[in-house]
Amino acid sequence: MDWSSLIKTFALCLVSILIEAVSFTKAGKEWFDHLKRPKYTFSLRIWYFVGAVYYIIFGIIAYRQFSSSTNIFSLSIILLVFVMILNGLGNFILFKYRSLKWFYLVIYPFSLLLLSLIIVLFPADKLSAGLAAIYFAWLIYDLYYGYHMWKLNP
Repeated sequence: MDWSSLIKTFALCLVSILIEAVSFTKAGKEWFDHLKRPKYTFSLRIWYFVGAVYYIIFGIIAYRQFSSSTNIFSLSIILLVFVMILNGLGNFILFKYRSLKWFYLVIYPFSLLLLSLIIVLFPADKLSAGLAAIYFAWLIYDLYYGYHMWKLNP
């Protein structure tokens, strides 16, 4: 086990989780609970599950990248950091500022960054690229969901 990589992975996940935790206020949750929902929607419990899976996936990717790269400023690590921070900021926009429009508009750059990360990871680390692709598949649903939430709740 590479302890240095594990500490870096933990720190990166913790920063992203803290951004989400600061944004998830009681008022934000109550606001979200009262929004109209599109068809094929999930309960908040499913979203919590997806969040846990997200951190497992990206924790694995982060550990693999930190332990395989001698350069902390490699393209894969930079993209990974941006993906994880932007994910946290998206939740900040949603729950703290309660803006479906801006949340939806943030999902696009997030998805482009995630796709870029997958492309960069693929030649050297197919497992990490595959894990990121699994989350990207979920993101396609999230784009559908976010758009319809925005349109149902102008």
